[in-house]
Amino acid sequence: MKKSYIIIAACMIITITCGCTNPFVGSAKEVVKDVKLIEIKNPDYTFTYKTEDGNVIFDNLEQQLSFIDGIAVIAKDGKFGLVNKYGEYIVEPIYDYISEFRDGMSAFFIQDIGGGVKIGYFNTKGEMAIEPMPADLQLNSGYSYDYNFYNGIAMYRQPKTYKYGYINKTGKFIVEPIYEWAGPFKGKLAPVTKGNKYGYINTSGILVLPYKYTFAEIFSDGLAAVYDGKTWGYINEAGDYVIPSQFGSYEGHDGEEIANPFIDGYAAVYLGKGQALHSDVLKGQFALIDKTGKILNGQKYDSLQLTYLEPGKASYMARLGGKFLTLDTKGNILKEEQY
Repeated sequence: MKKSYIIIAACMIITITCGCTNPFVGSAKEVVKDVKLIEIKNPDYTFTYKTEDGNVIFDNLEQQLSFIDGIAVIAKDGKFGLVNKYGEYIVEPIYDYISEFRDGMSAFFIQDIGGGVKIGYFNTKGEMAIEPMPADLQLNSGYSYDYNFYNGIAMYRQPKTYKYGYINKTGKFIVEPIYEWAGPFKGKLAPVTKGNKYGYINTSGILVLPYKYTFAEIFSDGLAAVYDGKTWGYINEAGDYVIPSQFGSYEGHDGEEIANPFIDGYAAVYLGKGQALHSDVLKGQFALIDKTGKILNGQKYDSLQLTYLEPGKASYMARLGGKFLTLDTKGNILKEEQY
């Protein structure tokens, strides 16, 4: 029972401090100060980045650039590398996939001829912090984000046993791969399974909350959504229900949607019971709630889905009457359209 999030490209202006030799347009750039890169989306869906005076820094890129810690993932000829804000490769585009930086680390993936995948990590200097090792992962599965670092810890799944464990930033196991399923340590605890039940462990691998949930989500903003087989509620890290189990799930356009994580003090939920199979015909059954379970401003929506306008920046797509709304994480309207 996995949630899927929508990633929506957004235009941006990126501030850089100097220019230099540019491997993308084949010409040298003079050193400049306080230059802004203007993003241009080309008719062929590639991206070009120019300075305000018209100098091309990156041309016809296959992927939109998003700089984190001064480094961006770049796609070139079907391979991935890393570039800095000056137009320099710091990692050549030779990898099958590279994830965006999180917690100072970026996962890279190498696929061999037999279909196996190795995973390793770069630090923010572009240095190989963890050497590639075999992992059970499909590059196009959509779940590569599961392998990001959070709070200095990343999940790992063994290719032969298909068991989950956790590594630190040196690549050493802090929890051996013994779990049938696991979630990342976005809080002090992480969800794991034993048989058909979910519980929570700490970073030492000690079971803190017993295997009693039908399904359990990761902790976010200090709370985690758990499913008792009928409805969803939210618990704290002591295992106490902060918001009683009462919310249903529904079939959205991207698979089953469940009680969303809390972000900036609010979470999107389906107010109905059980599982709704046609969320596009529901009326007034969705809302943002606070950590007491109260509906934000008493406002209910006809649909509500967690999205990302750009990497790491959450928002919500909502439908209300004859309008499509884009909301920030606190329910403020960012964009409104008629349909």
